[in-house]
Amino acid sequence: MSFKLRQAAIAVAGTLLLTTGLSAMADSTTDIVNALVSKGVLTEEEGALLIRGRTGEKESAEKKAKDQASVKVGKKGLEVESSDGNFSVKLGGRMHADVTSFQNDDNLRARGPLTNVTPLEATSGTEIRRGRIALSGTLYKDFDYIIETDFSGNATGVRDLFVNYRGFKPFEVTVGHQKHAMSMEIQESSNDIMFNERSAVQALTLPYFDRAIGVNLKTSGDNWNVQGGVYGDSVSPQDTASVGRSDEGGGWAVRGTFAPINEESRLVHFGANIGQRKTNDANNQANSNSPAFALRLANNSGLSLSNTGNITGLDQVTLGILEFSAMYGPLSFQSEFAQAKAEREQRSDLDFNAFYVQAGYSLTGESRTYKGSDGEFKRLKPKNNFSLEKGTWGAWEIAARYDQLDLVDEDILGGEQKRVSLNLNWYMNENVRLLAGYTHTFDLENSPIVKANGDQPDSIDLLTLRTQFAF
Repeated sequence: MSFKLRQAAIAVAGTLLLTTGLSAMADSTTDIVNALVSKGVLTEEEGALLIRGRTGEKESAEKKAKDQASVKVGKKGLEVESSDGNFSVKLGGRMHADVTSFQNDDNLRARGPLTNVTPLEATSGTEIRRGRIALSGTLYKDFDYIIETDFSGNATGVRDLFVNYRGFKPFEVTVGHQKHAMSMEIQESSNDIMFNERSAVQALTLPYFDRAIGVNLKTSGDNWNVQGGVYGDSVSPQDTASVGRSDEGGGWAVRGTFAPINEESRLVHFGANIGQRKTNDANNQANSNSPAFALRLANNSGLSLSNTGNITGLDQVTLGILEFSAMYGPLSFQSEFAQAKAEREQRSDLDFNAFYVQAGYSLTGESRTYKGSDGEFKRLKPKNNFSLEKGTWGAWEIAARYDQLDLVDEDILGGEQKRVSLNLNWYMNENVRLLAGYTHTFDLENSPIVKANGDQPDSIDLLTLRTQFAF
């Protein structure tokens, strides 16, 4: 065979081999090469060279496919994961856009010498209650992380910023800016709660037992969890100079939950919490907050019908909480009772308390999701997403809550109040929901806010509409 003919044959054979599918590569390569060798078109050495080249190409293609990261875009946001599952990153976020309107808040005054001088009024209006962007994911399979910032209020603040190690089984360790191990409704995401705002218990929890820089140890099973940690103060943009700073406060908290019944649509949950925070030495602040307990009417209004004001000489706060929750099909129940002890320097201790009971019912039949390893509820997942084209309307939920707050003890008259809240929630899909809420505050006693004649306010009503987008 001439040299040119042989070269042409080799080229044709190579082309055929390169265009052969990977799944049939082994058989087709052998058949083609053997046929060409048997007819004398190729020598045995040339055939062996082609087979080795094709085998190498297959291995290279398989290695490239194996090393290729997967990219997904869906209801959980943008997710990128390495082929071996050891590394991942997810882009998520949330937007809560609120409209608030107050009723019966006219002609109010601050109790004291300025009662008839300085008029007060709750602030009705609009706000971006939460506007967050979050990056989360996995490193080296056993390390989880999250970096979440909030842009609401035309300012930037750190929310969650921590790393979690899961390789120390049966424990996991979390280090960074995180929530205290405290309170079911504090642990639950604002994306998942049934009401526009948390209950009156937040007046005792949020000032001292929300997020802080610390280390947390947790162990859990399918229907239980125990976790606890020690914490410094929260991230604060103020007082960052290294000279002249006072020692910050610190604290600890422990939470345990158990669900003896934990099925898809049936649940019984018990929980207990205990924690303590000590104030700093300079101004008695705790967790970067003033030494006070208060409950705002709404986030965008500075008016608080219950407010102790700064407690002189506050040394530390001890908080205990008991939880009970249940679910049966579309009906769910949740409650917490909180007792706080505020210890003062050179004065008697103070006792404050709060509680709530709430129930929700899905009009479209869905059950709330419960995560036993965290001891908390998640939001509803509609059976059928809202679609005008398909004639489906998502999930609808009604919720009712009663809560009380008592901030009166010894010489502190921070006020007592009761509230009733009603919500109608429309889950258009797993990412978008609309919340319409009504709150009626009544039976005010010893409130720092009074009417112009010095009497206690009769009642205050609040209407709130929220559009929520979360992924």
